[in-house]
Amino acid sequence: SEDGSGDRMWVGFLDDSGYDAGGFFVVFSQTPTYYLESCSYNKPLPDNLPEEQDKLWRIKRTEQGLRVTCNGVTVLDVVLSDQLCDDSDWKDYWNKEISGVFFDYWDTASISYRTRG
Repeated sequence: SEDGSGDRMWVGFLDDSGYDAGGFFVVFSQTPTYYLESCSYNKPLPDNLPEEQDKLWRIKRTEQGLRVTCNGVTVLDVVLSDQLCDDSDWKDYWNKEISGVFFDYWDTASISYRTRG
């Protein structure tokens, strides 16, 4: 999606019981913003987002947070902490072992998805 389109991208993480274990959400507003579910809200994405309209995103939960690349460029690499997260219960979600992902109906930006085992 292009900046300013208003499209949204959403990837949620699930624990082995199928419960919420965090998520990553982007709004392609004039200045694209991201949201880390149960952590922080509406923070601007760094300005190194590739300009191509077609984008291949890789979203990976790391041991300490989240790494996001777009067309091979790291656009976000965050360590979750009490300083970063606005929600006081963020650890209840983000410290879970994940066993799956889901793609929400809110996602209007993505054409297809692929998970890696």
